[in-house]
This record gives sequence, structure tokens and C-alpha cells, in this order.
Amino acid sequence: MKLYVTDLSPNSRRVLGAVHHLGLEGETEIQKFNLMAGEHQTDEFRAINPNVKVPVLVDGDLTLWEANPIVIYLSDRKGAESFCPSAPRDRIEILRWQSWEVQHFNKALGDIVWETVAKQFFGLGAPDAEKIEAGQQNFRRFAAVLEDQLANQDYVLGNNVTAADFAVGSHSALALHPHSEVPLSEFPKVEAWLHRLEALPAWAKTAPEKPAEAAE
Repeated sequence: MKLYVTDLSPNSRRVLGAVHHLGLEGETEIQKFNLMAGEHQTDEFRAINPNVKVPVLVDGDLTLWEANPIVIYLSDRKGAESFCPSAPRDRIEILRWQSWEVQHFNKALGDIVWETVAKQFFGLGAPDAEKIEAGQQNFRRFAAVLEDQLANQDYVLGNNVTAADFAVGSHSALALHPHSEVPLSEFPKVEAWLHRLEALPAWAKTAPEKPAEAAE
């Protein structure tokens, strides 16, 4: 298998975390792009992914882009039932939380950290206070849902880590950045869960050298 990623992407991190968690390092050739240098902007890569984005997995005649399907594919390839169960009712829970994080939780979180952390890293100007406030309001709405979900368990779907955690927690380095302005202190269960995720060996291996490098 060949996996195209970058060090600057939470979406790449969730896939790399899965590779380590599933013990697939020896079966996976990893191609890292420097997005700042435009290394992905080639005709060759555009032929692999017309979106010209990472991550992308190539396994034989299968070319798969979008992070969450890649994680599911890797899990199924490995038969990792505890990480991404295949039973219909359990699998639909993984898909539910993956969809939720894209549409709601990480969308709101991303709006905040783009303004407070990533924008400066990319040299794109000062933070927009109105956008930060709007992002915080949305984050509070959806973080409350996750806070309730974590009330009596360590991880999103119970007391064992699953693909849902790698999806929902993909922005963990940004959320925990000291300049992020993400109101995590209002949601102690969510904050503790993010720290718990960061302590997992497979996840820790994928941590950006600089927290600001967690930008998509």
C-alpha cells in the first residue's frame, strides 16, 4: 500500500494514527508532501486524486481518498473488530460519529483554530474576532453533545478506543494549543478525553512537532 499524507493535516493524522494502531507500518509506504511548497500540485498526483488533497491510499487497483473511508478500509483489511467493528449496528455508530465530526464538531472547532492558530502559521493575517466568537458558539453547542456521550466512559463508543475517536479527535493538537481559544475548560470530559487520546502510543507517534502544524 502507498499512503499520501502531510504533516500539516488532522485528516492525515487520523489515517497515520490508524496505520500505527493497526500495526500496518511495514505494509505501508508513506509519501509525505510539503503542502507549503506545493509538492502535491502535480499532474501525477492530480491523476490519483482529482481533488489534489491528502490523505490518499493506493492499494493495488484501489485508489481511495477521504480520511474516514481510508481508516475503515485499513481496519477491515486488518480485521480490527475492536477498533472498527463490522456488525451493522456497531458499524453504523462509527459512521454516525464520523459524519457528526465532519458536519458539526470539527467544523466548529476548525473555524476557531483556523483564526487563532493556523492563520498566523500560514501568514494569512490577523484573527477575525467575529469568526472566532461564532465558532465558539457552534463549538459549545456540539461539545455539549460529546460531553454527555463521555459522561460515563473513556472513549466515544465505550471504554476502548475506536475509529470514532480518531475521527472526532483528529484536531486534538489544535484544540489543545495554548492559543487556540477553544473553550475546552467548559467541557472537562471532552478535555480529558483529548488528553487521553494524545497519550495513546499510536496517536502520540503522529503528533506534529509544532502544535501549529496541525492545520489542514
